[in-house]
Amino acid sequence: MAAALSRRALLGGLALGGLALPAVARGARPRVAIVGAGFGGAALAQELSAGPGGALDIVLVDPEPGYFALCRSNLVLGGLATPQSIWFSFEALVHRTGMRLLQGRAERIDPESRTIRLEDGTVLPFDAAALAPGIGLDYASVPGWGRAASERMPHGWIGRAQFDLLDRQLAAVPDGGTIVILPPPDPSRCPPAPYERASMMAHRLLTTGRGNCRIVILDCKERFAKMALFLDGWEQHHPGMIEWLPPSIHEGIEEVDPATLTVRAGFGVYRDCALVNVIPGQTAGALARHSGLTDRSGFCPVRPADMNSTLAPDLYVLGDAAQAGPMPKSASAAVSQSVAVAAGLRARLLGVPPAATAYASRCWSLLSPGDSVTTEGGYAVVDGAMSEVESAVSALSEPPARRRQNAREAELWFQATMARLVGPAGGP
Repeated sequence: MAAALSRRALLGGLALGGLALPAVARGARPRVAIVGAGFGGAALAQELSAGPGGALDIVLVDPEPGYFALCRSNLVLGGLATPQSIWFSFEALVHRTGMRLLQGRAERIDPESRTIRLEDGTVLPFDAAALAPGIGLDYASVPGWGRAASERMPHGWIGRAQFDLLDRQLAAVPDGGTIVILPPPDPSRCPPAPYERASMMAHRLLTTGRGNCRIVILDCKERFAKMALFLDGWEQHHPGMIEWLPPSIHEGIEEVDPATLTVRAGFGVYRDCALVNVIPGQTAGALARHSGLTDRSGFCPVRPADMNSTLAPDLYVLGDAAQAGPMPKSASAAVSQSVAVAAGLRARLLGVPPAATAYASRCWSLLSPGDSVTTEGGYAVVDGAMSEVESAVSALSEPPARRRQNAREAELWFQATMARLVGPAGGP
């Protein structure tokens, strides 16, 4: 990528002995490192670049040359979008903001020396850093399943390769085949997504002449996000095709066998499945865990006012890795959090007084083409804690016109947000 700097050019002239000097003492622009260029990281880069021109020296670190927007991947599974339509190069973002892009995988952050060590040994200094490392997967959370097993029973939850594998397996499901989905426990990224995934799989199967297939959801939860809306939508659009079973009925997952595509629950066994989609328990991404930024929850505790880590004062955490109280782990929440993080960074490094903090999240779920339901919430700091101050959810009685409008709004939000953050879609 022409816009990306080489490590030599990026780090040339910096001596490790001077890393701890504050930017003011060096007479240099404060250095901000942003790790992770998903919705949270890209939105933060955009927010900071929109401030006083040239006030901050910003470096964006990400292992990929572009972003694969998994928040829209269910539409690809449903045959309503292509993989190319949800892949976005970082070139336009770098060109527009003037920041520097370092393509590499960050392995560990040292808050004391204020350095980030990359997988190849590169050491990147900073005055303040913001992390948007996304989620990690708990490969031990499902008996019999693990990293190697995900090549037979894919999660399709992080990474392009896993999603492509899931998409290929769905394409190969024969008419009459059984698909088993194992959703994750809470907290997880985009809580309604496994159930939207079932909806989109069913749509694809129906529209490709495979209406005799069966989708069984063996949940580890007794209830799930938008539950009444999904159950109603499945009955309307895919009658008899999707079966949801809570642990009080299936009596718990005892074991999965990737070799035979078998799922053994307490009340019965699903043998020779056509596809088994295991979505395991989740934590903050590996960078946050390896850097000591997570607590017993597996996620990163933050101050609600500005998403500043409570475990490392020079670090901010936003997006799915953050433990942000009742705020869901959604793309729109990450974008909202970027405003607070940018304000916190400007206050810390430039002395700019921060504005009052407010957050918002909105999540759309597609039950069938043209039938979209939403949840939304507003969040604020109340008595020192992150609190939900308003909320709304689609009604079962919504007219079809409202549902179609929801679907249009979801598409418009995604396209407008990606155009603002990273530029046009298109890629491999």
